[in-house]
Amino acid sequence: MKNTTTLDYIILGLIQQEPLSGYRIRKTFEDTALGNFGGSPGTIYPALKRLEKNKLVEKQHVEGSSKSNFSITGTGLSELKLWLKAPPATVEIRKNPQLLVLKFAFMDPMIPLEQKIEYLESMKYELENYLKELLDFFRKEKNTMPGTGRIAFEHGLLSYRASIEWCDLAKRSLQSQETE
Repeated sequence: MKNTTTLDYIILGLIQQEPLSGYRIRKTFEDTALGNFGGSPGTIYPALKRLEKNKLVEKQHVEGSSKSNFSITGTGLSELKLWLKAPPATVEIRKNPQLLVLKFAFMDPMIPLEQKIEYLESMKYELENYLKELLDFFRKEKNTMPGTGRIAFEHGLLSYRASIEWCDLAKRSLQSQETE
């Protein structure tokens, strides 16, 4: 859907695992690294309303309680699956590589093994290309950077190298699960 946001997809990813209340969704954002992707009460509840309006989730009363849980609909599953299948884009590598790892985390059980491996290979390719650009820039500019700026830039380089290594580790882990 055109107006489905990253936050919407994250919520869909959470509730595809199990139906959750709005409060539980909000607490998951507060208590985990998902908080890096937003998730304040002022964004979670409007997102849930939007998802419900677009028929991607439905509210279900919890029997014997005044509470409700949100569960993903068939349309919501289809929308989530399309998002998960999308290969990593260069802009995502540059702006928010952590989101790509989160997408990977939501892939079970919806995405087949070979597509997960393709995703990791594509992510690694994009990461390696961007790292080359960063290294070229660093070679040219490191002597003009302030000391702390250079050190911080080196942190970024190490982070991208670690992400590349993680892609290989994740791929091997998936492949070993397949043979078990």
